[in-house]
This record gives sequence, structure tokens and C-alpha cells, in this order.
Amino acid sequence: MNQQSENAVRSFEKWRHEIDRIDSEVLGLLNLRARIARELGVIKIVRGLPAYDGRRERQVLARVRQENPGPLSAESVTSIFRRIILETRRIGIQSMREQRKKTSLANHHTKEHRNGH
Repeated sequence: MNQQSENAVRSFEKWRHEIDRIDSEVLGLLNLRARIARELGVIKIVRGLPAYDGRRERQVLARVRQENPGPLSAESVTSIFRRIILETRRIGIQSMREQRKKTSLANHHTKEHRNGH
């Protein structure tokens, strides 16, 4: 293998390592977003808000398209963030269901206690 080939292999491996590092960072940020969505689900229950807010979703999509410096196209960014929003909403809805169940059980036990049961 000549020097140019060796350099290309090293450069290739270096970039792959960099992508792996970035993927790990993206994964951490996605999980942080999911944890926040879980907390928002609880807050939405307390405040009587719906799980889905189409206006907010449109705002997020417009903001990320506007902030996108490329090389990803606006369509790619929209597609990626729609998926992120969908999965995050799923986690938020799950959190809301769990919160409703807890609230329902707590209310049920409180009524039983008041009735002497």
C-alpha cells in the first residue's frame, strides 16, 4: 500500500470515528428531549392541556428549517424533526397516561378512605 492509500485509510477511519462520536452525542440529546417530554406530559395533565399541539409542532418545524445552515435540505430537516416530534409525543402521551392512572388511583383511595372503606 502506498503512502496516499495509507493516508486515505487513516482519514476514512478518523471520519468514521467522528461520526460515531457525533451519533453518541445525538443519542444523548434525543434522550434528554424524551425526558423533558415526559415531564411536559405530567405538566400538561396538571394544566389540562392536550397531548398534541399542532401550532407548537409547526413552530418547531419552521424554526429548524430557518436555522438549518445545510447541507441538509429543508425537506430532510423537516422529515427528521417530524420523526423526532412523533417519537417524543409518544413518550409524552405515555407519561400522561401514567399520570392519569396515578391521579385516578389516588382519587379512588381518597374516596374509599372518606367512606370508611
